[in-house]
Amino acid sequence: MQDSDFLLQALKQAFLHPIAYSVNGVSMTDYTGLTDCLRFCDDRHALLLPCSISLDNLKKYSSASSRAVNRRHNPRLYEEYEIYKHDLSENIVIPNNFAPAEQAKEILELVEVSRQAAQKKKITATLFPVELSAKYKKLNEQYANAVQQAENILLNNPLACDVSLINDFAALYKKTISAFNVSNLILWINKKRFRYYLNEAAQLLKSHQIISVDFYKDHPFHGENYEIARYKVMQCKNNLKQLLFLLQKMAHDNALLTTAQAVIANREDFNLMIAEYRRHGKCDNLSSISAVRHNMQDLFNRYAFLMYLNGVRYAFENKYLNEYTQQRHPPLPTVSPQDEIKKIAKIVEESRKIHAESGKLKQICLQAFKDYEESYRKLVSSMNKVS
Repeated sequence: MQDSDFLLQALKQAFLHPIAYSVNGVSMTDYTGLTDCLRFCDDRHALLLPCSISLDNLKKYSSASSRAVNRRHNPRLYEEYEIYKHDLSENIVIPNNFAPAEQAKEILELVEVSRQAAQKKKITATLFPVELSAKYKKLNEQYANAVQQAENILLNNPLACDVSLINDFAALYKKTISAFNVSNLILWINKKRFRYYLNEAAQLLKSHQIISVDFYKDHPFHGENYEIARYKVMQCKNNLKQLLFLLQKMAHDNALLTTAQAVIANREDFNLMIAEYRRHGKCDNLSSISAVRHNMQDLFNRYAFLMYLNGVRYAFENKYLNEYTQQRHPPLPTVSPQDEIKKIAKIVEESRKIHAESGKLKQICLQAFKDYEESYRKLVSSMNKVS
């Protein structure tokens, strides 16, 4: 396989199967045939809905790979890659019993302390902005503090938060069901099932049961066994998931779930029930609390996307580049481990001075940071407005 083909394949695989470790309670699950998306959850904050990146969007992002590994647009990539292959072939290693190597591994952020591992950082730096990993890590504490502060505000305003949830459920349901019309046969014939499944889920929650992962498996839609209908059926499932996520956030109050069922059955009944629900307590600050909840959710979504991009970078550097079938000499222990560590540290330092090829991949990363920063600003602003 030519170098260009291998690098393209490695980068595309990283986009489709990133490696993102849990940070701040935020975790990622890989897509399967059942979910057809990456899913991010914040296990520490019950008010946050999961964030998904569909397989179609993963493929769209991976389309940036072609230009990123183009030899004409990114010649530095191939210069660094040749050095990497040479280091692999030489296979110089530091003895396992050399204690300073463990400390160097942590300081230099290497999976293993070797020239080839360090050289992979230089390869990666020609593709991804060098600040991606460092800046993402710096945002971790800021994200955790902002979300915790926002959640405290929502917990101190439970009625407004609940009304915001049910309003979102009603709006999303109306938008979703309006697309289930006769102009699209697959969606139209699934309309009755969609409503039935949603109502059944509400009944399960009202009887203090959980919505299991098997719920989606055990509740099929018409046409899901036909490739021609796959996209529309997946659309049904994804819309159902979003509404079920909202229902699950309302499981603490049967009156909310009954109101949600009214959305499904009769919109006029819903309007009467939500008005009655609001009369039970003070809800003067609904708009400001809704803004906090929406901005909190948006910040999580932006943070999850940065986790995804950093996971793509990590997977490319530490998994898919390893799959190159370079012939190697037997491991050659260095005669001077301390000097070898200095050489490795120098390579890592050089990687931090490389500017990524200016293309779509770089722009995706830089835009993701801008979107996060804007979302953070909006959340702080909305929190400051809560009386």
